[in-house]
Amino acid sequence: MADLNATPTYSLHIADISVDFSKFKFWENVASAEAHIGHSKVAIEHRTGKTLSQTFAPPMKLCFQDPFYLDLLYKRFRVMTKTYDVRFNMADIFRTYDPLGRPERQEYHMSHEKINIVLGLSVNSNTDRKPDLAPTTGNSSTHGTRDLVPTTDDIFRICPQFRILVIGKTGVGKSSLIEHAFGVQNALVSNFKRGEANIDNEFISLQNNRFVLHDSKGFEPGEGGNVDIVQQFIERRGKMPNLGERLHAIWLCIQIPSTGGRVLETGTEDFLKLKCSGRLGNVPVIVVFTQYDKLINQVDFELGSSGNGLNHDAIKELIKDRAEAKLRESCIGPLERFVASIGSDIPHATVSTSDNYKESFVHLIQITEGHVHKHVAVDASLVTSVAQRVDPGLKIKASIDVGKRKYWNALASCTGIFKDYTAEACLHVLHTDIIAVWNFNDPHHYLSSQNFRTLVMNTVDKLDVGPPGTSDPSNTMKVGLSMVGAITGILTPLAGVAAPIVVPIAASVVLAKWVYDVYQASGVLLRRFISFIVDLTIILQTLYLVSDEDKELSIRDIKLAVAAYHRSSVSGSVHVRVQEYVRKSTILNRADRDILDEVIELVNLYSIPTSEISFLRQQIPAVGLTDEPW
Repeated sequence: MADLNATPTYSLHIADISVDFSKFKFWENVASAEAHIGHSKVAIEHRTGKTLSQTFAPPMKLCFQDPFYLDLLYKRFRVMTKTYDVRFNMADIFRTYDPLGRPERQEYHMSHEKINIVLGLSVNSNTDRKPDLAPTTGNSSTHGTRDLVPTTDDIFRICPQFRILVIGKTGVGKSSLIEHAFGVQNALVSNFKRGEANIDNEFISLQNNRFVLHDSKGFEPGEGGNVDIVQQFIERRGKMPNLGERLHAIWLCIQIPSTGGRVLETGTEDFLKLKCSGRLGNVPVIVVFTQYDKLINQVDFELGSSGNGLNHDAIKELIKDRAEAKLRESCIGPLERFVASIGSDIPHATVSTSDNYKESFVHLIQITEGHVHKHVAVDASLVTSVAQRVDPGLKIKASIDVGKRKYWNALASCTGIFKDYTAEACLHVLHTDIIAVWNFNDPHHYLSSQNFRTLVMNTVDKLDVGPPGTSDPSNTMKVGLSMVGAITGILTPLAGVAAPIVVPIAASVVLAKWVYDVYQASGVLLRRFISFIVDLTIILQTLYLVSDEDKELSIRDIKLAVAAYHRSSVSGSVHVRVQEYVRKSTILNRADRDILDEVIELVNLYSIPTSEISFLRQQIPAVGLTDEPW
């Protein structure tokens, strides 16, 4: 056995893990498990009866100093989830394993609160990479792929979730608000009857675990006690030591009155006075006027025959103008006059869950993110962008902000962060950060799979060929239409046919040797890295177009997005533009700042404006419900 008093200098590798929860008190409600090993987080996905298991290929590296724990997620109150943490004793694990013993694979057994865990351990790391594709001698990384810590890991360690309090009366539309803003189904608050809401309860959706919801009933007439309850809760949360435990935003939901009634009840005014006085701290309060579509319908009805003789577009515009006037008269005006009377300002937004007005959520999310950034913390605003699923523009902005913190700044240097790492290891961390920000409903982790990573790397390699051309700036003005045209061209021949999406590159093997070479600041590698960031961003933007935010991501969706990018004129334009930039610069005049600026410019240049998303989605044929293999 190993010396009990010495700190191990070797590393172990975890080949597999099994979790038997058959005797756990909440075993019937166990939904999933995640292992946190060092700076990596991996799902324990394979379930057999009351046991979860996972084999890691390649095995996960474990050093003595690494944090190592297991999160067991179990359901409470239907879709609400709780996390049960199981911490591992590293000294015990390393003391148990004999690095000189046999067999090579040894097991570590642990029991905690009737949860039985078995780890398969070894000192060797056997990979599933094919022998002829392994890095050549001298080109392998002196580190490991997982040693480059994603920037998003650091952010989520500080602020793992966007924490929001939603206040509103029964029937105001809180469930629909949450469903649409965060891309979930069966919103959590809908599971409770009137008066049952407990503001201290944390609601976390299995479909989007990057936000935590606290629900409060509204300020009903004659129920002044709820103002005190909400105030005390906000004050308690404001004293929490960790950013992730504090409130980041409050949505005060008010239904647009249909009969000209009073929009601000006494309790609402009392709450707003507390906010304006500073007694609620820095947490931003946004007033959300809900059910705008009902106001539109009411104005349409009142218009009656007075719209005769006008065309459809003119009637639509007339109804919108009259609805906006009524909204200002009955809601916005009274709110602005009230907060002005107490010497303050409260932001507001108007929303509707109707398909015709879904862009109203974009305005709400943008206001929220901006005020969280200004009044709470930058990390909290980034997680706000990650949690929301209505504004792809915010996703791109957050990806840029994350990239600027560390890794996008390292592209020009051969002595910086990427020194001695393989290109594959560097691309791995870039990929991880970008997909983490987009936060798709991806329970099967398709976007972090080796298949998808390979598709993206091969996309760069396939498009990065041929003599340099000349980019046409006018092509970038119609990115959305180009992508939709490519998507339609792929789907139309498949209508009514159970045929898979054909991607013009392999998803199973990386053929390019450069991926396994050690990173160096050459023009060729720089060109490929810039292209990788832009290619992946546009593919995910296209994936946002073809997928439903509240539905699980499918392989078919992903393959369609990749195939459409290849087929569109956008991909060629991107790579020609990158070639032009790298060709005109030299190693001597390439500065990190200049390269970073070019990457940001390209990402923004080829982004689809959020205002066009709804229109573009209407042009896309049905993708199909049947999934398919890679």
